[in-house]
Amino acid sequence: MDALDQLKRKWTTQQDAAKAKVYDPEHITRAIRQQVHKHTRESMKYFWASFVLQLIVYALYAHVLVRFINDPVTVSFAAIGILIYIPFTYILMRKFKRLAALKLDNSGTPSILQYVGTQRSVLLEFFRFKQHYELFLIPLSSLLGTLLVFKIYVPGGPLAYPNGVMITLALTLLSCYLAIRAENQRSFRTPLAALESLLSEFNETF
Repeated sequence: MDALDQLKRKWTTQQDAAKAKVYDPEHITRAIRQQVHKHTRESMKYFWASFVLQLIVYALYAHVLVRFINDPVTVSFAAIGILIYIPFTYILMRKFKRLAALKLDNSGTPSILQYVGTQRSVLLEFFRFKQHYELFLIPLSSLLGTLLVFKIYVPGGPLAYPNGVMITLALTLLSCYLAIRAENQRSFRTPLAALESLLSEFNETF
């Protein structure tokens, strides 16, 4: 019986030690940080890719402004194209800086919950802004791009080929819609759902 009691006490001690390790604050913090990094990595990729793409857009419009400085219509199209992207770039950089500046310390459960919750809030806020802003940004920028291409490269300009303009615009909008839908799923909906699940599991655990 003594040997059996010793084995029971040893087993209980090992189990208690294992549980203590599982719920050790540093262990939890490290696990949460890894999970959050995994779920937000795609969103961070979006921020960088989007920023680079917008720099390219600004460069193209600026090139058109300089090259056709004596053509008021072309200059107007290019200027409008630059202006409609500025608010999007501004909000993009604000949210990116906030997301990148978030740090997770070892001060306990409230800090971890706040960290994960803030990650989710930043992504959700930008995602909602992105969805609403793109409702007019994409159609307008697609229209401006189509008109500029026809005006610069097609003899007679857009007025000479209205059907061509409409077909090109429709194909551009369709491709943008498909690309944005896939982008939203990969960079926002999936990470947001994962962070929400992580918060729920964490609340249930504690």
